[in-house]
Amino acid sequence: MTDGIVIQARSGSTRLPAKILLPFDGQRRIIDIILENIRRQCPGKKIVLATTDSPADDRIADIASEAGVLCYRGSENDVLSRFIGAAEKFGIDRLIRVCSDNPFLRADSFAQLFSAHDANPQADYVAFAFPDGRPTIKSHLGLYAELTTLDALRRAAAATRQQLYIEHVTIYLYTHPDDFRCCFLPLPDAVSNRTDIRLTLDTQSDFDILRRLYREFSGAPDRSVEALMALIDANPDYGRIMKQNIQQNEK
Repeated sequence: MTDGIVIQARSGSTRLPAKILLPFDGQRRIIDIILENIRRQCPGKKIVLATTDSPADDRIADIASEAGVLCYRGSENDVLSRFIGAAEKFGIDRLIRVCSDNPFLRADSFAQLFSAHDANPQADYVAFAFPDGRPTIKSHLGLYAELTTLDALRRAAAATRQQLYIEHVTIYLYTHPDDFRCCFLPLPDAVSNRTDIRLTLDTQSDFDILRRLYREFSGAPDRSVEALMALIDANPDYGRIMKQNIQQNEK
């Protein structure tokens, strides 16, 4: 079985255009941070930037080349087919799906996803989930990714062409448990009930507060999830602004 990390990336965004290409930490962009993090944590794994075939995303294809990772270009709106195409082109059987707008992504958790699938090889979908069973992709947390297989994605594509499902890639899997086997992992205690945290990035307000938090956290000796939560809790501004942004961007 060949493993891969497939990063969903495009420059088009209605709320904050080219957000992953904006300087975030000095001159480092969010996409740079994510690629560096994944390459450090996943040696030997195929890493693919899956972007669109729009000329507007030529720059993302250039970034893949500069970073020494693979690139696949496909449909802008049918993201499910883009992931299937990326996996097929590069011979990937199971993959971790990464959203490119999560600067605090814990790539060090990817090993747990792969290990869980090793222990449950029939699973179609593996993800961290809240105590109520909701996978983290359905939250604002922005810390964790999700694992699926090429076979599961092909089956989902054959089952539906509804825009919701082809745009959001994995949602058909975990909303149809009779057809797809899902394996949910418990979150670390520090974040298992933190529905007040927003570390994903969609708007200018998100960008501003997360850039400030990243600058403060990146220089800390302790880079654990526990330390990140403690830092957020120690500064009332972080919690206040995140709460506002959650209300404005309900999932």
